[in-house]
Amino acid sequence: MTGSRIPVSRIIHTIHATTDIYKCRLLYQDALGGLVFAENYFPAEDRDAALLYVTDHMVEPMAPRHADDLTKPFARMAAKIGQSFHSFEIKVPDGKAASAAFREAGCTVASDYGVFFFVKPESTGGVLLEVCELAMPNDPYDRGNWNPLVAAGHACGVAGLDHIACVTADMAKVLHFFTEVVDGEVLEDSRTQRPQAGRRVLLRVGDTRVAFIQPDDTTGGPLGAFLSKEQNGIYALVWKIADAGQATTHFEGKLKLRLTQEGCISSGFAIDPEDFLGARHEFVAA
Repeated sequence: MTGSRIPVSRIIHTIHATTDIYKCRLLYQDALGGLVFAENYFPAEDRDAALLYVTDHMVEPMAPRHADDLTKPFARMAAKIGQSFHSFEIKVPDGKAASAAFREAGCTVASDYGVFFFVKPESTGGVLLEVCELAMPNDPYDRGNWNPLVAAGHACGVAGLDHIACVTADMAKVLHFFTEVVDGEVLEDSRTQRPQAGRRVLLRVGDTRVAFIQPDDTTGGPLGAFLSKEQNGIYALVWKIADAGQATTHFEGKLKLRLTQEGCISSGFAIDPEDFLGARHEFVAA
């Protein structure tokens, strides 16, 4: 690499891999007040996607149109990890320059379309990372008057993203990539007992907080179980809520979603991932 770290201006979105794009999109809308601003089909990977905001964080439900066509990279990935979080995406000023710099730093780059590409988990400490220089189509964030409060008032009471939570078996590699290869900043490095004993490092990456947890036991407990299966490192999206009682009534009442504290990496509660198409959403007091 040529000396300076790659600057990251923001985390653009988190991708949720699913087999049912319509059901997934509706779930984000109904449960979390998601506001859809674009839908698209990408022929090169034969996959459908929707772009939506849950208050201040963009989520992209994504599904292979022909899940049995394993000649396509997204279908292969979906077959590997099932319904779950797929990756998060960072915005850089120059995609080609970033790709070259990552390769020079020894990272494995894949699906490189020039303006966007992926960095494989073995290079980042376990997380599949999308890298892009482009704005998302029709993204309200880029219109000059963006205000996430446009989503306020929904029955779930989500007030914003607290952080993206990831699990790693190699914190040294996490810190190397996110603080030496890109310009992330360590906010906190501490011990945690949630949901099991381990080291927790909270980073700022662009405009977003990202926590990495390395459990002391990487083979046991809920985090060890997570590491032992095919996955791309993202354990949960942790949201701030204004009123836990209101959120509970909304999730359990109208939507019949099961809530749990089992496996939570936060002090709050989660929607059972089985009820959210494999994705884990946790909620803490704002």
